[in-house]
Amino acid sequence: MPLTNSESGENHASASQHVEDPVFLNSLREAKIIISIWALAMVYTCTYCYLYGYESHPSDPAAVGPAVSSWVGPLESFDRDPTTLTTPFGLGIPDWVFYGVVAPWIACLLATFVFCLFVFKEDELGDDEELAPAASEGGSSDD
Repeated sequence: MPLTNSESGENHASASQHVEDPVFLNSLREAKIIISIWALAMVYTCTYCYLYGYESHPSDPAAVGPAVSSWVGPLESFDRDPTTLTTPFGLGIPDWVFYGVVAPWIACLLATFVFCLFVFKEDELGDDEELAPAASEGGSSDD
């Protein structure tokens, strides 16, 4: 049986008056922020490491062993000439690893710290009073 205009209007009005749970809204907002930070870090890391690690350093002509291209397809060998690599701060790792992997990790740690202190909201989930009577009805071993 089809609804009349007045009945469908009432159903629509009650649906629009439905208020979302604040715990759900906070968790949805926090999830969007976390996923955005993760996606940004992933795009930056993959792009930076490809451009400055793979593309900017020529292949090492003295490299021994099979080229990586024989395993993964028509890519050039990933074996790079060590003389073209620079090591920032004397850490012994290539510059593209430091700026493409270590720096984003540090940035994500700082973003997580700021997020947890200033953005994350701890919501009240309610009291456990509804569960307490059910547990006490069964009796206790202290009697």
